Amino acid sequence: MALDTHQIVKSRSRRPWVTDRPSIHRKRILAMATNPMTGPSTRFRIVQWRSMLEQAGFSLALDSFYSDTAARVLYRRGWWPAKAAYSLSGTVRRLGRLRQAARQADVLWIHRETFPLGLTIGLDHVRRFPGPKIYDYDDAMFLPQRQGRAMLARLERLDTPKQVMACCDVVMAGNQFLAEYAREHARRVVVLPTCIDTTRFCPRSGVKPNAVPTIGWVGSHSTAKYLSDLRRVLERVATTHRFRFSVVGAPDGLTLGGVPVESRPWALATEVDDFQRCDIGVYPLWDDPWARGKCGFKAIQFMGCGVPVVASAVGVNREIIEDGVNGLLASTEDEWIEKLTRLMNDPALRQRIGQAGRRTIEQRYSLTVHGPTLINTFHDLLRSRRL
Repeated sequence: MALDTHQIVKSRSRRPWVTDRPSIHRKRILAMATNPMTGPSTRFRIVQWRSMLEQAGFSLALDSFYSDTAARVLYRRGWWPAKAAYSLSGTVRRLGRLRQAARQADVLWIHRETFPLGLTIGLDHVRRFPGPKIYDYDDAMFLPQRQGRAMLARLERLDTPKQVMACCDVVMAGNQFLAEYAREHARRVVVLPTCIDTTRFCPRSGVKPNAVPTIGWVGSHSTAKYLSDLRRVLERVATTHRFRFSVVGAPDGLTLGGVPVESRPWALATEVDDFQRCDIGVYPLWDDPWARGKCGFKAIQFMGCGVPVVASAVGVNREIIEDGVNGLLASTEDEWIEKLTRLMNDPALRQRIGQAGRRTIEQRYSLTVHGPTLINTFHDLLRSRRL
């Protein structure tokens, strides 16, 4: 299932990457990712570019290591026999695809890893691929993630990303922190922020602020750990203010003293609505090297929907957000309480910051702004191979 982003290419005169090249002559891109379309990184780093790539004369095929069903099983506790079976079948199928890649594609686009846990069994096939190769990543894959995954952390190969970078023509990094690491190992590095289609992620029209504000968090099983830092903050805010707390994507229910909590599973069909329905967004992170590799994407999504966001003053959040202008940054519990309280007390401030955040995303983190970078990277690689 591909996101329909045809709206972003409206005029050839205004979109210089558009081509009339017949489909039979399209250059074929094979994108290899760990997760399927339902994985946000796969969806926003690869799949949402499909229409723009097609307009520029490319075709895009996505090869996911895990199917939708396998991905759902992987995020459940236990189920180890099923997880092992899905991993084995994915490995066999991925090896077969790598062996055939030269006949099926002109460009190989590797997103995050070719095999889970940094396994290097297919690295020789990547090296032998005759066309241009791109490695794309939006997390610090070279750092351990020990929180909540101790067993897997012992198996993970953290030196694999630099090996893949070394055999690729270009590394596309989601932020400067990731780019700095890549420059030590890659021939060429391009910084490509994780972007959104601002025709999809947009403010909800004709809706007045809720009488009881909704504070919202949207995440996944891997980021739910950051909610622990907000529990005491929200309970303290609740002693002086009424609000609802909306949680989307956390694997376990969350209870807060004195706060009505609505907890829902994430679903692709309601992806945009999950952000739009909030009056205030929260994006907590820990101040550690792993968080500095994050691309601030939940802040970008809230801001794109015109929702004022309070975010941890960590990593790329400091680049995206100008405190008090297009969002709010917090480092301590008291700062979180002060920033949330300020927004709850002042609907006009929420509107003003939400509008400024929206402008920031339109100008700096939209598909139309960064599309030429992506397209030109592919064209440059193909031209250099012909020289």
